[in-house]
Amino acid sequence: MEKQYWDISLLYVEDEKILRSVYERILTPRLRQLIIADNGEDGYNKYLDFKPDLVITDIKMPVMNGIDMIRKIHKQFPLARFIIMSAYGESHFFMRAIENGVKSFLLKPVDNEKLLSTIGEQAREIQLERIIIHEENLRRKAEQELRRNEAVLQAVSDIAEVFLQKHYNRQTIANVFRILGEASGVSRVYYFENFEENGRRFSRQVIEWVAQTIGPQIDNEVLIKVPHDDPSFRRWASTLGSRKSVFGLIKDFPDEEQEILVPQDIRSVLAVPVFIGEEWVGFIGFDDCIDERVWTQVEANTLEVAANIMGAAAQRASIEQQLRELNAGLEKRVEERTRELQIEVNERKQTEELLRDSEEKYRLIFENANDGIFLSNRGQIKFINPKAYEITGFLPKQVIGKPFTEFIHPDFREMVLENHYKRIRGEPVPESYDIQIIDANKKSKWVELKSNLIRWDETPAVLTFMTDIDIRKKYEQDLMELNQNLEERVKLELKKVDKQNQLLIQKTKLESLGELAAGMAHEINQPLGGISMSLDNIMFNKLEGKLTNEYLDGKIDLMFQDIERIRNIINHIRVFSRDQQEEMNDVVNLIQVVNNTLSLVNRLYFDHHVDLVISLDKKHSMFTGNSIKLKQVLINMLSNAKYAVDKKATTDPTYVKRISIKSRGQNNNIIIDITDNGIGIPEEYINRIFDPFFSTKSASDGTGLGLSISYGLIKEMNGSIEVDSQVNEFTRLTITLPEYIK
Repeated sequence: MEKQYWDISLLYVEDEKILRSVYERILTPRLRQLIIADNGEDGYNKYLDFKPDLVITDIKMPVMNGIDMIRKIHKQFPLARFIIMSAYGESHFFMRAIENGVKSFLLKPVDNEKLLSTIGEQAREIQLERIIIHEENLRRKAEQELRRNEAVLQAVSDIAEVFLQKHYNRQTIANVFRILGEASGVSRVYYFENFEENGRRFSRQVIEWVAQTIGPQIDNEVLIKVPHDDPSFRRWASTLGSRKSVFGLIKDFPDEEQEILVPQDIRSVLAVPVFIGEEWVGFIGFDDCIDERVWTQVEANTLEVAANIMGAAAQRASIEQQLRELNAGLEKRVEERTRELQIEVNERKQTEELLRDSEEKYRLIFENANDGIFLSNRGQIKFINPKAYEITGFLPKQVIGKPFTEFIHPDFREMVLENHYKRIRGEPVPESYDIQIIDANKKSKWVELKSNLIRWDETPAVLTFMTDIDIRKKYEQDLMELNQNLEERVKLELKKVDKQNQLLIQKTKLESLGELAAGMAHEINQPLGGISMSLDNIMFNKLEGKLTNEYLDGKIDLMFQDIERIRNIINHIRVFSRDQQEEMNDVVNLIQVVNNTLSLVNRLYFDHHVDLVISLDKKHSMFTGNSIKLKQVLINMLSNAKYAVDKKATTDPTYVKRISIKSRGQNNNIIIDITDNGIGIPEEYINRIFDPFFSTKSASDGTGLGLSISYGLIKEMNGSIEVDSQVNEFTRLTITLPEYIK
C-alpha cells in the first residue's frame, strides 16, 4: 500500500525515548517536517520556534505536562491544532482537552492505522483552510484591481470630456493629471516634453501633480534636460518612441536608471508615450512612492488611451491656431478684394449688389465655421472652407468641380447618394449620420454629415457641414474592448464568489450539526431505552408465563412508535445536512419548521435553564421559501441567543434567562421575531454583524460566518433580516418572508 504524504509540519511531544524513536521512523517520510520534543516545556518552546500545523502530545510528562503545554500554547495561538495520545483516559483529562481545542484523544497503545487516519483527517482540514484563505485573498485582490481599473477607466472618460470643454493649456493638463492621479491612487503624475537642441534630442519635466505628503520633483535639476542618448534614459527613449509603455518595479530596472529614480523615492513607475500624429512628443509618468505596485498591461493600455486623448487635444489646439491664422489671412484678403471692387465699380448700385451677393455667399459658407463646409450643386463640389481642407487634406483646387462621391468611402456612397437625391426632391432624410471618407492620404476617416438644401445661382444646391469624429470612434472601440474584458473578469470572479459562498453555507450546517450532536444522541437514546425496556418486560412476562397476545401487541406497538421516532430524527438530520444548493423554493409551513428546529436544539437548552417562549400566528403560517434554509437560520440565531443569555448569567446570579420566538402577519408578509434578554450588541457593531467573519465572540466560540450566511439564505428567499439591540437589555432579530396567499 502506498504511503500517504501530508504537506504539513508536526510537533511530536513524548517523554518516552522508545516511542519517540518509533514514531519518528513512521512519521518522518509522511510529513513535510517533523519536530520532536521530550517534555511539555521543550514542546512549548519548539512550538514558538517552528509554529507547526499540528501537535501530538502525551499528557503526563516531566517539567510540564501535556495539558498545561496545550493551555499555554492555546492562550497565545487560539487556532492551534492538538491531538492527545496518552494512556490516561480519565474523563477529566478528556474534558480539559476539549476545553483547550484538542481535535482528537487517542488512548495508548494506539493502532498505527488509527493514528495515521487521525493525522490525515487533520491534514485535510488544514489544507482546506489554506485553500479557503488563498481563494479569499485572490477574490479581494481581484475586487481591488477591478475597482481600481473601473476608477481609471472612468477617469479616462472624464478627461476626454475635460479636453473637449476646456482649452488645451497647462491649467487644463494639471486638472487632468489630478483626476488621473486620484483615480489610479499613485503618488505623482507628470508630463515630460521632447525638444531638440543643436541636433540632439532631450526631454524635460514641465507639469506635475503630487499627492499629499509626497515631495514634488518639478524643480529637480536632473529632470530639466534629460538626453535621449544618456544610458539612464536610452532604453526609455527607444521604448516610448516605439509607441510602447515603460513600467515595473524600480528595483528591477538597470543600475544606471536606478541612480536617477531611487533619489526621487520612486518604488514603481508607469510611463506612457504621447504622440501627435506620427510624432512622439513626450510621455506621461505615474510614480508610486509608497508601495511596490505591480502594473498590469490592462492598466498600461487604459492609461495609454489617456495619453492618446492628450495628444489628440494638443493636435486639435494646434490645428485651431492654424485655422485662426488662416481665417485672419482670409479676412484680410476679403478686405483687400472689397477695396479693389470699390475702386473698379463706378456705379453705386452695381457695387451694392456685388457686396450683397458676396455677403450672402460668405455668410452661408462660413456659418458654423468650426466644422468642415462644402457646397455641392448638381452633384459637383463648388466650394470648401479651410476646415474641410484640414479634415480631408484636399486643397480647393483638387476638389472643386469634381463629384463629391469621389471622396466617399465605397461602403457609404449608395447611402449618401440616396439621401442627397431625397433632399433635392424634398423628401425626409436623417438630420445627421456618420460615414467614412477617403482623405488625401488614401486613408479612411470617420465624419459626421449634416446637410441643408439652399438656392445657389437660382438652382437647388446642398450645403454640407462635416465634423471629424475619427478619434472619437477609435476611443469608443477601445472603451468597448476594455468593457468586454472587464465584463468577462467580473463574470469569472462572481462564479468564484458563488462557489465559495456555497462551501461556507455547507460548512456552517456541519458546524451546527456538530453543536447539536449531543442533543441528537440524547433524543435517540430515549426511544432506544424504551425499546430495550419493552423487550425486557416481554422476556420477564414470558418467563413468568404471563405473556398474552394483547400484552405483546401493545408492547410491539410501543416499540414501533419508538423506532418511527428514531427514523424521523435521523431523516431530519440527513435532510438538514445535505447540500441544498439546487433546492427550489416551495410553500412551507412556518409552525412545522419551528417545531422541527426546536426538536434539534432542545438538548442545547435542556440543562441551561432557559425560559423559551413560543407564540406563532396560526392564521399566517404559510410562506414561499425553503424549509431547510430557514431551519439553518433559526438554529444559528437560537445558538447566538443561548450564548448571549449564558454570557449574561455569569455576571448576574439572580438573572432569569429568556428567549422568545414570535410570528405575525403584516402586509402580505410573515414577520418572525427572535428575542433574548442577554448581553446585547454594542451600537458600533450593529451595522457590521452581517459581515463575513465578523464576530464579537472569541475565536474559540465561533468563526463569525453564521449571521453572514443567514443573511444570504434569507435574501435567496426574497426576505430580509433586521436587528435591534441595547447593551445588557435585549437583542431582537426580525425575519421578514413573503406570505403564501392562496
